[in-house]
Amino acid sequence: MGTHDLPLDADGTGRVSGVARSPRAPSVPGPVVAVVDNRMRDNHGVSIQARDINGPITVHPRTDASVPGWVDTALPVHRCDVGESGVHNALPGDEGEGLPPYVARDVDEEIDRRLAAVSEAPRGGLVLVTGASTAGKTRAMVEALGRTLPDRMLVAPPEGADLRALPAWLGERAESAPQGWVVWLDDLERHLGSSGLTPTLVAELGLAGAVVAATIRRNHLEALRPSPTDRAFTAEGVGYAVLKTPPVVVERRWNPQERDRARASGDERLVQAADDERFGVAEQLAAGPLLQQAWNGGPDGGHARGYALVAAAVGLAEAGVSSPLTREQIQAVHVAYLPAPPPLPEEDDQAWEWATCPRSGMAGLLVPADHEGRRWRAFDYLTHQGPLPEAVWRTALETTTGQERLDVGLTAHSADLYDVAEAAWTPLAEQGYNAAMVDLGLLLEEVGRVGEAEAWLRLAADKGEINAMHAFGILLYRSGRLEEAEPWYRRAAEGGLAGAMFNFGLLLQEVGRLEEAESWYRRAADVDEIDAMGNLAILLSRSGRFGEAESWYRRAAERGRSDAMFNLGLLLKGLGRDGEAEAWFRWAAEEGEVKAMNNLGLMLEEAGRIGEAEAWYRRAVDGGDTEAVFNLGLLMHREGRSKGAEEWYRRAAAEGDPGAMSNLGVLLNDAGRVEEAVSWFRQAADAGHPGAAHNLAVLLGEAGRGREAEAW
Repeated sequence: MGTHDLPLDADGTGRVSGVARSPRAPSVPGPVVAVVDNRMRDNHGVSIQARDINGPITVHPRTDASVPGWVDTALPVHRCDVGESGVHNALPGDEGEGLPPYVARDVDEEIDRRLAAVSEAPRGGLVLVTGASTAGKTRAMVEALGRTLPDRMLVAPPEGADLRALPAWLGERAESAPQGWVVWLDDLERHLGSSGLTPTLVAELGLAGAVVAATIRRNHLEALRPSPTDRAFTAEGVGYAVLKTPPVVVERRWNPQERDRARASGDERLVQAADDERFGVAEQLAAGPLLQQAWNGGPDGGHARGYALVAAAVGLAEAGVSSPLTREQIQAVHVAYLPAPPPLPEEDDQAWEWATCPRSGMAGLLVPADHEGRRWRAFDYLTHQGPLPEAVWRTALETTTGQERLDVGLTAHSADLYDVAEAAWTPLAEQGYNAAMVDLGLLLEEVGRVGEAEAWLRLAADKGEINAMHAFGILLYRSGRLEEAEPWYRRAAEGGLAGAMFNFGLLLQEVGRLEEAESWYRRAADVDEIDAMGNLAILLSRSGRFGEAESWYRRAAERGRSDAMFNLGLLLKGLGRDGEAEAWFRWAAEEGEVKAMNNLGLMLEEAGRIGEAEAWYRRAVDGGDTEAVFNLGLLMHREGRSKGAEEWYRRAAAEGDPGAMSNLGVLLNDAGRVEEAVSWFRQAADAGHPGAAHNLAVLLGEAGRGREAEAW
């Protein structure tokens, strides 16, 4: 029995229902009630997550001290020396030393766009560029500033500068900067602890006419920014909230188009570097591979101790020690890197000379951090594989205090070394250091020691620090104690903390106080809290204010949020603007947004672009999207590829999808496998699928099992 006539059903079709699916409403109500046919994914909904806990917090009272020289010596961007901005020196060429001409990178347009966006925003903003050492991130940012903001005055705070008074200083000098200011923070990881840089301070700088341009190496970004835990509540853990800004990534490896542009530059150094595809062009110009090779070859070249000295400096930097090191500190650790059994290493002075001598007219493996040669850093390109020795962590804890010790704890935490993180933070917490209390409390909660966590967070919150109040509110919220959480959220939000405004909005929405929730989302969004923009847009959509919702989605999407790109595509699709919707789905999908991959696949399928649709469905499936499993089966079913359709329907059915069970029944019935079809229709009907119940009744009736059929 296949598709021959059956007794008439209620619609008078006379046949088993086909595979076409009716529109499905979003499981979480969103801006569009019925989006598109089949399994277009709904919006992300309101993200129930605690966010924006500033990690290490140091309370530095503002002072009336004189304005530092680096403020009064600011120059227009177009007059600043690229070589003085933090760009690595380049290998000398036949015509002498100096930097080669700039070669355009593919990310330049995105950096320009973000700089233009923050320069036009009332509260400014931070543009963050990340990448590996010698990827070319500093040069790319400096060149972008020259293209987009050439007439702004650039201030470059030194390491250790407290920036909390900077908005006032810049405001007092507004007449000297009619086009505004740029605050330049190269190697941002060296500024975080002392600067007091938070999203709130970025907004204050924006009100003073300044935007912040910064670079940070990717390994430091991963270690220091807050990241979601694996707990049921996706709360963000310890870290610097300002690092949640979506960065522009400059890749170390250059693509073929970039290499072609380097070859066309006419500079022989660039041409040679572009022809060696083992490395990136910028890293070769900075002699990174040459120095790494020299270091790696140290032990075999009779420089085991010199190698170990460099390894010690590299290891301490990787552990979060950002300050330059004395020779004594380096020597105290280097024995952990001597091979076992140790060879006869060179004398101390000989080893030190080998580690510090410049190579090829460039830097040494250890680079002086002062003119006297008393403090040193490892050349930042150098990396060491494998876990850090215990001696490195021990020395890091012994030699750091205050903010830097907190950073060591952060680095240990990111490496899942919770005992080291606890050892870093506990003494500071016991000394009354608020940041340590907060970080320690979050860590203890993460490892399940909730009682201890609550004690530390309550102690910090009682001291009136807004980040601590926010963190304590989050703990109470995650414990289901919403009434207790509300006053702590409110106090932190009223203190100006954007993340607290966002989380307060979440709490208010959860208890049904939607007008208040909207108000707090709006306040957070107005100070550039990106997640608040998305949640505000969702609330606006639900109340039919689609134009305003679109505006907020766009603001979040333009700041690099792939979920906002997805939701904007969904909104536009519901408004019938399919071309724009497809573009936003594609951008979101290319950023890794799995739901957007599925929706893009569906739009492409509707347009008859079957091959592209299938490719995106498969990418969505690989990313874990269950709706795409069904849609892939449906596409193959429609294309007559029954074997593939059956495989994908079975996968979706195994995950409990009633629609896949029903369509599998249709497929099997059409193939004459009626008993299997009956079984799948029955499972789908038991799961509440109405079409499957009808089809089951039809097949049972035809089989002479009328009493069973009547029951369905």
